[in-house]
Amino acid sequence: MSTSSLVRRVVASRAKGRCEYCHAPIKATAYTFHVDHIFPRALGGGDELDNLAYACAPCDLAKLDKASGRDPRTGRSARLFNPRAEVWSKHFRWSQDFKKIYGRTPIGRATVATLNMNSELRQEARLIWRQAGLIP
Repeated sequence: MSTSSLVRRVVASRAKGRCEYCHAPIKATAYTFHVDHIFPRALGGGDELDNLAYACAPCDLAKLDKASGRDPRTGRSARLFNPRAEVWSKHFRWSQDFKKIYGRTPIGRATVATLNMNSELRQEARLIWRQAGLIP
């Protein structure tokens, strides 16, 4: 299955207009989100719907062909978050001011670090998104 317009619509609908990694709302961006291969094709991942996620450009471009990253707390390798198989809130939480995303688990911490989820620009954007009611 290729990332046809039908597949793109299914993936976008399932994600409810958010990046499935950092929860950026597509309504607040000026670009089309990407259809990401959760387990990258370069590592043998396929095009089936269970391997596809809706991702904002910063998350997708940081992830590229990675399936794992380093947990900054332990220094050990951990696989990256899989939005098809895992619940976001089990692995991540928002900071009190909703500017940052914190990893709760090795998977969450490795994903936050690898996808650079707390860059300065993302934090600034989240303040605006929060004020507009676009993130929790």
